[in-house]
Amino acid sequence: MRCLVEDLAAFAGTASAWLRREPVLHNVLLTLVADRLSGDVPLSGDEWFVRVVDGGATVGAAVWTPPRGPLLGAVPVAAARSLAEHVVRAAPPIVEVHGPVPAVVEFARRYADRAGVRAVPGTAQRIFRLDAVRQPTGVPGQARPARAADRDLLVAWAAAYAAEVTPDRRPVDLSGQVDARLPHGDLLWLWERAGVPVSMAWLTRPVAGVARVSGVYTPPGQRGRGFAGGCVAHVSRYALSAGATTCALYTDRANPTSNHIYQAVGYVPVADAAQWLLRS
Repeated sequence: MRCLVEDLAAFAGTASAWLRREPVLHNVLLTLVADRLSGDVPLSGDEWFVRVVDGGATVGAAVWTPPRGPLLGAVPVAAARSLAEHVVRAAPPIVEVHGPVPAVVEFARRYADRAGVRAVPGTAQRIFRLDAVRQPTGVPGQARPARAADRDLLVAWAAAYAAEVTPDRRPVDLSGQVDARLPHGDLLWLWERAGVPVSMAWLTRPVAGVARVSGVYTPPGQRGRGFAGGCVAHVSRYALSAGATTCALYTDRANPTSNHIYQAVGYVPVADAAQWLLRS
């Protein structure tokens, strides 16, 4: 097996068919590529787009967008080993890797062995899909698309969300992500009660028929009232009505509350994913 580092346009052309075989498992990878092809997310110049080939056929792919660690596709274990060995030889040291299980486990262990570091399990996640929404009843309020006037609130909530789900990660300015989504008019949503925002959810444009819900956040003082479930259900229904055939999202397996909320509105688990840490 060989690993080929390609530019964005080449990678989009050569890896697309392989990624689209599993559009839910690969939605984040497909979205990373689509957002950069469209210009919604500018290229930094530090990205790596890597394809694994075996006898000329694509058998795997990964994308690295620092400061996050590499994100693997659902590659066979042999391809995961090849990717790990390639990254050890050709890339700066990494401190984490993300992807579906078991590929990410095999990568982390092989990388650790070759680089002389330790592989430590990080956040365990579950990937969910939804094809039909069960709208919660009795939730006060309604959803609306976010507007320019909501920008400061969205940036503050995005920072609070990131601090809550990744408390060990150095804070990252997410205002650029908010600014990239706001002009679209339907990629950031708020749930309001009596005209006051009480929850939010982010949405991606469909890629290979799959739209992903993320950034679901309710301030602590507003929790336990169904706002997040109402918001997620509304956003998911909107995505399906606007052209997506499936919705996807990731959950933290250690958070039973969020897992229950999403399953109550129709999301079903399809695979496990994980972050692994690589420490000296």
